[in-house]
Amino acid sequence: MKGQDLVKKYQEVWNEYIETSINNSTSTSEDNLLDRGFVFQFDENQKNIDILFVGINPSYGGDKSKGLFYSKKDVENLNYFKPFNNIIKELDDKRTGLKSLTWSHLDMLVFRETQQSFIKNQLLKTEEGNKFINKQLTISKQILEYLNPKIMVVSNTAARHFLGRDKYEKKGKNFGVWMGYDFEFDYSLGTDKIINNSKINSYVFFSSMLSGQRALDNGSKQRLIWHIDNILNKIT
Repeated sequence: MKGQDLVKKYQEVWNEYIETSINNSTSTSEDNLLDRGFVFQFDENQKNIDILFVGINPSYGGDKSKGLFYSKKDVENLNYFKPFNNIIKELDDKRTGLKSLTWSHLDMLVFRETQQSFIKNQLLKTEEGNKFINKQLTISKQILEYLNPKIMVVSNTAARHFLGRDKYEKKGKNFGVWMGYDFEFDYSLGTDKIINNSKINSYVFFSSMLSGQRALDNGSKQRLIWHIDNILNKIT
């Protein structure tokens, strides 16, 4: 899987919605949403990785750009990515004599908007917004299954929802399906696992944010690292 191929797929979505009501300004910026461009992190030719950190969408600081992707090396010093590097370093330090862990990061959506409530309060209120989201999730699912991580750390409630963790049935109708994954809590290992899927069967941690004002406290972070290490030791 190549980054430029993914850029083309996302660009097709942008081209479809560039002249619609999706492409308007938001409460955080006068720049129209799609005119800001899109960005995503992707490491080419890296698959069957150990850990995938999952977020929701990139922020926007006023710097418009064409659609592009970047590798971990391009962003390792950004504040958002520092917690991921720190967690991986702590895990590697515990795994004396073993090769370094492989990891990556995936945002479910690639439009650039700082206020995450925009998704719930604006996009999800319209059929057009729902379709716009779903087209991006289709591509994200392809990336996720290509990376095929042993463990996923999902630090956003909207990302959890889009994975399908909150889906339910009511009066014969299914709601909240989105990416459609089935989950089961593994009581022997103490976390969720994706089941009933031939392409991916990751263990999944649904966590609070790893950075920012609402980030995990140090104690919760240490328990998360211990738990990830414990599972890695049992499944690898």
